[in-house]
Amino acid sequence: MTVADNSTTNTIDRGALVSDNNLSTTFFWSGTGATGNFQRGTISAENIDIAAHKIALQGIEIKVLTPQKQGSEKFRKENASKDSLFNAFTLLGNKTSPRNTALFTRQLATLIQAGIPILQSLEVLGEDASAEQKEIAAIATTLGKDILAGNTLAEAASNHPQVFDLLSQQLIKAGEASATLDLTLHNIANHQERTLALKAKIKKALIHPISVLAIAAVVTMLMLTKVVPQFEQMFRSQGKALPSMTAFVIELSATMQNYWAYALVGAFMLIIIFRICYHTKPAFTLFVHQLLLRLPLCGGLIKASCVARFSRTLATTYNAGIPIASALTFAGPVTGNLVYQRAIGQVQHAVDHGESLHEAIAQAGHFPSLIIKMIAIGEQAGVLDTMLEKGAAHYESEVENTIDKILPLLEPAMMALLGLVIGGLITAMYLPVFQMGTVLGG
Repeated sequence: MTVADNSTTNTIDRGALVSDNNLSTTFFWSGTGATGNFQRGTISAENIDIAAHKIALQGIEIKVLTPQKQGSEKFRKENASKDSLFNAFTLLGNKTSPRNTALFTRQLATLIQAGIPILQSLEVLGEDASAEQKEIAAIATTLGKDILAGNTLAEAASNHPQVFDLLSQQLIKAGEASATLDLTLHNIANHQERTLALKAKIKKALIHPISVLAIAAVVTMLMLTKVVPQFEQMFRSQGKALPSMTAFVIELSATMQNYWAYALVGAFMLIIIFRICYHTKPAFTLFVHQLLLRLPLCGGLIKASCVARFSRTLATTYNAGIPIASALTFAGPVTGNLVYQRAIGQVQHAVDHGESLHEAIAQAGHFPSLIIKMIAIGEQAGVLDTMLEKGAAHYESEVENTIDKILPLLEPAMMALLGLVIGGLITAMYLPVFQMGTVLGG
């Protein structure tokens, strides 16, 4: 059974407090030394109290002390039923959903901050996860098993990159080293939640125009394959010359009916080729990202999103005690844009050679003057993390404002486009009828 010492938040598994008098048990321990540095190891003793006493004599504050071979009975029982679930995620190579990862991180941070030891916190999350949160239960179970095997939380997290990205692994490692794991986990959860919120807002801005375009494409296909042929038969029976617009639509309809399968396969192949080139050809990826940044309205939205992610990530890593040069390693990929990722690589190179952060960012380009000035103020006043957080909040707000401005403009624009396409087809079909009525009326 796992209990917490009343005076500390240490974890001591007292499932086997006393062993045989003639036998010693190997215990795994982890804790912080006199200087606050994280340490771990194993020790042999007749029982867990003697082991704790021996470790305390070395000036180490115990965080975890558990029989190495026995482990937690609860975890061993749970592993039999839950290992298959987590192994399914690993074998299939699927990533745990970012939402569940953020929720797990937030819950673990809250439990640790409340004084509940890591192992017991993971047990709680493994037991209490609802049916809709099986991923969270699997994460908690596998981390607990790794910690019982002698790993730190950071090492356990690094064993499962499909759940914890490199940024989270490094932040957890920094939190353990500085004995501020609860605060670090809260910061990770904040970062993950804000990133998800930002992505959700961008998706919200794209859903409406994409759905309207999809509807327009479906309606156009139906009209060309079902409606236009009916008009074609009627016009053919008249035996008269058709207006050029009507003839073009009829020809397009005939082409669509005869070659729709080829068009579908061709479109599908183009999508596959695009995805392959996008993920395997850096030059093509760079071209696409440069093109996106030049788009009206959307380009500004992407730029603000990249700067917001960069600032938020840099603030989170720097606040966790990671040096700027190392923090820039994580800030690049998080932007999601190769143009900014390469610019941040140039910034990192300049910082490594002694330049200040704001000077390096100014030389790299692509960053607005406001964030450069805020970083310069932060470096001069010694409050870089605070200014980065304020910069991130500003550009996240700019993303929201841009979306709020774009959405009201997109709706009438998409409806106009839909009306133009459908209206053009209808006009082309009824144009001969109007001309016939004019002739008869004349």
